[in-house]
Amino acid sequence: MFKMIYNIARTELQMLFYSPVAWLLLVVFTVQSALVFTGSFEGFVAAKEMGYGLDALTYSLFSSPWGGLFPGMQGYLYFYIPLLTMGVVSRELSSGSIKLLYSSPITNFQIIIGKYFAMMIYGAIMIGVLVLLGLCGLCTVENFDWPLVLTGILGLYLLLCAYAAIGVFMSSLTSYQIVAAIGTLIVLMLLDMVGGWGQEIDFVRDITYWLAMGGRSNTFISGMICSEDVLYFIVVICLFLALTIIRLNAVRQKIRFSVTLGRNLVVIVIAFREFFAQRTGYSFKIYAQRKHSNKNNQTLGTCRKMRLIDFLRKIIQECFRIFSCFSKQIFRNRRSYIKGN
Repeated sequence: MFKMIYNIARTELQMLFYSPVAWLLLVVFTVQSALVFTGSFEGFVAAKEMGYGLDALTYSLFSSPWGGLFPGMQGYLYFYIPLLTMGVVSRELSSGSIKLLYSSPITNFQIIIGKYFAMMIYGAIMIGVLVLLGLCGLCTVENFDWPLVLTGILGLYLLLCAYAAIGVFMSSLTSYQIVAAIGTLIVLMLLDMVGGWGQEIDFVRDITYWLAMGGRSNTFISGMICSEDVLYFIVVICLFLALTIIRLNAVRQKIRFSVTLGRNLVVIVIAFREFFAQRTGYSFKIYAQRKHSNKNNQTLGTCRKMRLIDFLRKIIQECFRIFSCFSKQIFRNRRSYIKGN
């Protein structure tokens, strides 16, 4: 199974880089990141030449809401993903090559996971641009704070992976790539703006808090890794990948709309249950140690800490539990189809 997923991911990456869209997105993302970073860096150089003191320079360059690299690029990520994922599934549907995949001994699970792994690899290449800018900061900033930068990079990568899962799902809904791109863009824009809606009503505030992805990545950008936020991204990724698999099963097996809708509702209920179970429980937090970038090397402040091994163990246990819930639902649907035939 894993070999088949690897082959699908490799083929998808080859097709992706054969087109100019992937290269264009990388070039634009690199130029845009460099402009944001150098613009902020130039301001601090000018301030230094004028005799002003520079404090918490790493945070100001990378994590500050006012001109920082990570918050600036976070606001542009949802423009890149629709162009990247618009043809992942819709291209197969429009060209008819999906029938060749259906005739081969490949499951829908392998098809979707393989294609999604290709998107994750491409996203890692994009995030690699930010790592290179972090290396530039390491070479130019005294007492550079790597934990803060790496935490922010992790948050942006998880956000990009969640966006990619949504894009893959939207691509499975139509055979037109432009429609898939526009639909993905609208959904991502709504998820980016929904965090400020209905804050005066407790129930609505809880729902919008769950839907708002930007606030989750802001936690990482600020230098904190929270198990609740990590599991949130995992739940969102599993949710939309499971919805995509159900969608392809409905197309492949010609399942009635009412049955497909019921399965989608079951998966959504499971996702909400997993999220609220984690939210009401105890969550682990790791705080990156932020320092002033000057000779005093004074710590801004630390909060409660925990052992990294305990945090990773908790994350792995929760990942297996969430994956088992989604897997049981998918295989239960598959068994019901086999019995029906």
